[in-house]
Amino acid sequence: MERFSTRKIDELGRIALHVELRKRLGLEKRAKVTLTVVGSIVIMQVSDSGGIEVCELGMITIPAEIRQKLAWAARSEVAMYHADDLLILKTP
Repeated sequence: MERFSTRKIDELGRIALHVELRKRLGLEKRAKVTLTVVGSIVIMQVSDSGGIEVCELGMITIPAEIRQKLAWAARSEVAMYHADDLLILKTP
């Protein structure tokens, strides 16, 4: 698993996915991803059957229930780790 970057959550619960990371995961604009909480981490996968949409700016909105569960507030830092076709999000 490779640590890719650290990003901050904005006031609307969005987090920007680095362009190189989107390329590695094959995420096009309007692609769908699913988020799964496992303990204190979030696992993101590309989804063909729906989920959260990657916006034109390469951002995803982390649902409020996930942010609340993990105590991720606006301006919280989230580390991104890349492993195969997964993106793992966790506090640094």
